[in-house]
Amino acid sequence: MPQNDKSVQFLYGTKFGRAILSVALAVKVPALLGVFLRSPFSKFYIKKFVKKNNIDITPWKDVKFRSFNDFFTRKKDISFHSEPSSLISPADSFLSVYPIKEDSTFFIKGSDYTISDFLQNTKLEQKFAEGVCLVFRLCASDYHRYCYIDNCHVEENHFIPGKLYSVQPLPCEKYRVYTKNRRSWNILNTENFGTVAQIEVGAFSVGGIKNHHENCDVKKGDEKGYFDLHGSTIVLLFEKNKIKLLPEVLENTAGGKEFKVNIGCSIGTKY
Repeated sequence: MPQNDKSVQFLYGTKFGRAILSVALAVKVPALLGVFLRSPFSKFYIKKFVKKNNIDITPWKDVKFRSFNDFFTRKKDISFHSEPSSLISPADSFLSVYPIKEDSTFFIKGSDYTISDFLQNTKLEQKFAEGVCLVFRLCASDYHRYCYIDNCHVEENHFIPGKLYSVQPLPCEKYRVYTKNRRSWNILNTENFGTVAQIEVGAFSVGGIKNHHENCDVKKGDEKGYFDLHGSTIVLLFEKNKIKLLPEVLENTAGGKEFKVNIGCSIGTKY
């Protein structure tokens, strides 16, 4: 199970730390930090970040990055499980699985959520009742671009401004981060898994959620978008009886546990 950083333990686990965090968010510290990390002056931090997070940069050994963010949003070729009935992970991440109840609620890390909490759209509540919620939590060391899980028609993007709390385990227990944080969502009308809601959730110091498409047809494995500057989260909401998760996924996510998955790997099948 991934652990909280020491800084996160202080900021979210102590009264003094939470007070500092409140001030930092109020005075837009994440935005100011983003300006610096997108500038050439931030290049020195790349080597330290790579060492701290044990990142293999062999595929990019000859690349001259212009800034830390240029490194963080680096692009690579991905492979994916191409069988049409196979459900793939949209990102490198830790996966957790939550059933959606009849009343469109589900329980994540000590908090009850509803579909409308995520989407701010009550019309979609019953669409996903008794379905399943998949949460893909990206860490700082993960690849921060994400792909489409199936051939689909992608509808318009909806952006919801919000705060930028961390998405590490402790903050998720202290705050309802998935409904407080900045996020973007859209509906995917997929060929094999019915109607799917995909929500990208920002985290501390994330300057943006960059999605490439809307109101068009896309292919499975195509890049959907990317996050800026820090670990983030992708949430997928599925309708009832549309997917069957693999036994190893169910076993390793039982009881709210997180299971490490890679972008494009198979995590389930068409129902």
